[in-house]
Amino acid sequence: MVVETSHKDLAALQAEYDALYKQAPIRDEDRAYAWIAKQVYRFMPHAGAILDLACGGGYFLRELHRLYPGATSFYGVDLSGEALSIARKEFPAGAYTLSSAEAMSFKDGSFDVVTCLGSLEHFLNISQALGEIRRILKPQGVFLAMVPNIMWYQDILSVLLTANRKSRNQTHELFASYGEWKEMLESSGFQVIKSLKYNGIAKASWKQRLKDLLIPRRFSYHFIYFCQLSPEPSSLA
Repeated sequence: MVVETSHKDLAALQAEYDALYKQAPIRDEDRAYAWIAKQVYRFMPHAGAILDLACGGGYFLRELHRLYPGATSFYGVDLSGEALSIARKEFPAGAYTLSSAEAMSFKDGSFDVVTCLGSLEHFLNISQALGEIRRILKPQGVFLAMVPNIMWYQDILSVLLTANRKSRNQTHELFASYGEWKEMLESSGFQVIKSLKYNGIAKASWKQRLKDLLIPRRFSYHFIYFCQLSPEPSSLA
């Protein structure tokens, strides 16, 4: 059964994010965007059309542009008009659309790369959004999703010490384990080709090496999945 996203819920979520972006832009460190962009480039060094879904202030698009100077187009979609106002200043070369992820206006097979960093979990209808991503991705395109872990080690420690997880500033958010996110992506028509753990990018290289060594993937802060479209059922002989 398909559950449609209500206009009332969507308007409430949009108002929440407009208020958050007015107060302070939601963003990661530039070094984190640069690191993730390098992972995208290594996985797919040639891309013409790139979309960052829930692009926020355009910071990740700016980093992608540095690695893909020959790309023909960079698009950003966000539900927040306040976020897009920032994006147009941070990365003016991007083409921006105010839209929900569940109903985008792009033609089928429009993009070589679709990225979604730390936002898939906030969508009101994740399966519908994944269907839209599948629709607009080219047959050999790449979808990168970065999503949060319900078993993050700092949340586990927080529950042990205080009986609560660490506080968040966003009301609508889904947390899941590594296997649960993978199953969700695969059940929506994607193949997970590669995955990475993500615990932020430290300023000091020694600290980053320590985090990489000590934090297991299953207890990491986020997971990054590189996905491609699954073969059609008829071709799975």
